[in-house]
Amino acid sequence: MASARALGGAIPTSRTTYIGKGRGRGRGAAAGDGSPRQPGSQAGSAAGTDQRQLLGVAGILELLETAPPSTNAESLAEQVFKEAEASINTGDEVTKFAHSLYKWTLQAPDRAKNAAIACNAVGQLERDNIKFRSPFLQTLKKDYDSRNEWKDVEETRWVSLACLVCQFYKEFRVAGNYVAALESPALTCIEMLLSTSSIKCHVYGVEQLCDLGPILYPKNSEKIDEMMDDLRRRLLASDTLSSSRVLFLEALEFYAGGWEMDETAVDYYTNKKAGI
Repeated sequence: MASARALGGAIPTSRTTYIGKGRGRGRGAAAGDGSPRQPGSQAGSAAGTDQRQLLGVAGILELLETAPPSTNAESLAEQVFKEAEASINTGDEVTKFAHSLYKWTLQAPDRAKNAAIACNAVGQLERDNIKFRSPFLQTLKKDYDSRNEWKDVEETRWVSLACLVCQFYKEFRVAGNYVAALESPALTCIEMLLSTSSIKCHVYGVEQLCDLGPILYPKNSEKIDEMMDDLRRRLLASDTLSSSRVLFLEALEFYAGGWEMDETAVDYYTNKKAGI
């Protein structure tokens, strides 16, 4: 994975959408204005906060936790940016916010989408020459590089990290382009999730494959074709669990349809996966 310094060069802008339904799917997204404020400047203006009580770090995390799937991502990003801009005043607070958001994200895979939206919004937030993205990406890189040492004993944390890496790739832009440094890690995470025998890994591996497939495929068609061939073999294998078969079939149908699926098929798989 690229260095934190290289990853930190990403300047967030807008992003695309995913047409499916499910955990974290179907939500559009866009970045907030990440323009940094001068270090040491006063946090927020009276007009900007309307003299209301600021949420702070804990409140921002609660905002991300409670945002329903139907929440407009641009609106969510704007709320996060405004709260962070107004309530975070020092470099130490920036670092605390970055570490708190990262720790919160790795507690549940479903948090990756909103976490990526939040990071996109506040990536340029800077106090005392410390930008939010630096401590966040440094911690992310450390865990990604050491994943093989702990992923088998901390499955939820590993799946959450994999989803976060994937959503980072989807959210971040440089001059309107996806960040090349994140492409290989995102594809690796999907491969690793799908290659295990864990239903939980399969659920989120298929979700990320369907979400990122249209983005990754043009430059990684050979590798993804091989991945789909492997899913076909496992779909027919006698030792494959029925729950995994449903997930693999969804991925194969989405892939065969040119990374598109009609509403009838989406509803079918949504219902089939309800009990997984």
